[in-house]
Amino acid sequence: MTQPDRRKGIGRIRLRARIVALAVAIAIAGAVATVPARADSSQSSAGAFTSTGSPRALTASPGLYEWRFEATRGPSPFDCVGLHRVARGPVAPAHPRIVILYLPGTNMNGEVAIDEVRYSIQLYMAAHGADVWSLDYRTHFIPPDTPPAALAELKGWTNDLFASDIEAAARFVIATTHQRRIFVAGFSRGVEFAYLYAALHPKNVAGLIILDGYLPHSASTAPPPDRVADDIGGRHLTYDKRKALMEAVIRDPDGPAPIPQFKTASDNLAHVVHDSAAFGGNGGLANPQGGFSDPVVLARELITYDRYWPAVQDYDNPFSAARLETLRMSPIPVIAFASTNISARWPSDVEQSARSTGGAASFTRLDGWGHLDVICGAHSERDVFVPALAWIRRRLKPGPD
Repeated sequence: MTQPDRRKGIGRIRLRARIVALAVAIAIAGAVATVPARADSSQSSAGAFTSTGSPRALTASPGLYEWRFEATRGPSPFDCVGLHRVARGPVAPAHPRIVILYLPGTNMNGEVAIDEVRYSIQLYMAAHGADVWSLDYRTHFIPPDTPPAALAELKGWTNDLFASDIEAAARFVIATTHQRRIFVAGFSRGVEFAYLYAALHPKNVAGLIILDGYLPHSASTAPPPDRVADDIGGRHLTYDKRKALMEAVIRDPDGPAPIPQFKTASDNLAHVVHDSAAFGGNGGLANPQGGFSDPVVLARELITYDRYWPAVQDYDNPFSAARLETLRMSPIPVIAFASTNISARWPSDVEQSARSTGGAASFTRLDGWGHLDVICGAHSERDVFVPALAWIRRRLKPGPD
């Protein structure tokens, strides 16, 4: 469910994320650890990532810990990015064999939304020995009560600007883990960013893990002058109402529904995500009616979303012919997973994009699945996480686990 882009047409990664989100941001308290000596040496320079606290034990996933880092990327209070590192602890691994940079979708961030291995690819990979880093985009640092008049700078938050943030994050991850090449995973709009990073830095990428997204097709156009930032809240289901719905489902799924026509709060959310017109109106966002997701799990994911997203990215295609050619000439392997409920064309677009590099491509079609079901669904662990990890391990050079 995440961040499909909001570009026109259902069959695009940029489907309006505001309809997707339904939620607010509950930040999961996280902390951090100090960085290894090699990373510490660069922390005094401008724009460097620094630790923001002590490691946090993820109690529902014994043995896993989270470390947090932040970097200032410009003069505005919004010009910050963050990284969440999840690995076996309490001491961070010094030389991990598997390093993954995870790029979330529109309005999403790197917070540990669901502290359960079966509903989080980051936690699943970390539980099996990977060192997983998830990115907070600049949007995570915009307070939800910020008035629209204070968001003018988002006009300049292009895909290339975010690509520069991802490059800085990857550089820090590579330096900290001492790995020359890393795996890059993306969900929804994060898929576009994953391909973009691979096109700009192919030698740094060991492989791409593509979760329900694809390369954009439309040419770049100028956004309307009055469209600066998209609000996750809609005209009818406002930001505050979305937050209240998520909180009601988490607090008591069998309690009263905010909308009287539904039996329970859980039933209310199940219908909202299943019937979302922006995702095809038939379980495209998520398919709890079909048994592919749990409304409570969806609420825990959706409530962590950030409120605003730069509208300019919906009109900006960062893939020039030269960048696409770089992808085509790279030997980067790809494993891709596609839901089917958004539109008939969606899976083929995901598969076609997975074959855009010069490396071997693996593609899995997930029939009956909605967008969010891919990352936090009832069968995500079995049908996505397990094969993705096996694929990664096949690409490692022989050595100890």
